[in-house]
Amino acid sequence: MKKIALLLFIIFSILSCKEYKNDTESEITNSITVEKSQNNLSSNCPPYLLKEKDNNLNISIFLDLSDRIEEPTMIEKDLAYLSSISKSFTNHIKTKKLVMLNDKMQLFFNPNPSDKKINEIAGKLKIHFTRDTPEKMINETIKIYSTEPSGLYEIARLDANENKKNYPGADIWRFFKDDVKDYAIDDCYRNILIVITDGYMFYDKTVMKEGNRTSYLTPKSLAQLSLNKSNWKEIIETKNIGFIPALTELNNLEVLVIGINSLNDNNPYTLNIIETYWSKWFIEMGIAEEYFKIKNADIPSNMEKVINDFIKK
Repeated sequence: MKKIALLLFIIFSILSCKEYKNDTESEITNSITVEKSQNNLSSNCPPYLLKEKDNNLNISIFLDLSDRIEEPTMIEKDLAYLSSISKSFTNHIKTKKLVMLNDKMQLFFNPNPSDKKINEIAGKLKIHFTRDTPEKMINETIKIYSTEPSGLYEIARLDANENKKNYPGADIWRFFKDDVKDYAIDDCYRNILIVITDGYMFYDKTVMKEGNRTSYLTPKSLAQLSLNKSNWKEIIETKNIGFIPALTELNNLEVLVIGINSLNDNNPYTLNIIETYWSKWFIEMGIAEEYFKIKNADIPSNMEKVINDFIKK
């Protein structure tokens, strides 16, 4: 009888342990599944990254290399802005534990320049910090972003001068349409896109018009809208004026636009109109108002705080 009782006890213990193990595994699986569902993320995001999503930065910079860079003071501001972005990024890196590092920063253009030197510089500006990244790369990143970008402008301006024609313009609209989801959004990160531009959009191969909606905005097209009176905003709403939405569902993206500049001196409302164009565009593409900010071409010392506050929030 003692042997039978002992045998029954052993069998009961084995079954209980197996049931506990199955329950535990089920709880873990369900927990991960629920967490993914709550964050609307794909199954490709590892749980350890998912857990730290809001603290893992994926910063993308779109640089407008259009005719705006004919102005030397504009280039100086751009370079200062890029330096400030790198400082804010590395300051964030310094606050994290080494084992928790998983942060990215990269630079984009559209159309992609054919010059190999520009692509080489862009490659150097593509940074990815992980737990295996040497600590010296933190300071190296600031150095790279403070020195390398100037070469981009030198090459771009030289090419334009050699061809003896105006810059074709950056295709910002097409970048949002075709590339932003693939290049600037990763489910495992807090995705931030910083667009450095004067606020105008034009590329000769992406010129579309649907009613009063367009894929472009130039000083000339803005002047034709006759929005130079205090009721300009009412006219925009009544006539449904603005950019054509490039896509939708950009709810996993934050956007900071810096460098907005007025090239239409005859209209005192130009900066406000450009900001309204961009704001309306972002909202219609699914970006909530609290997740984007649009700033004019302010002095670098002021813009550094704006950049830092946006990245830190």
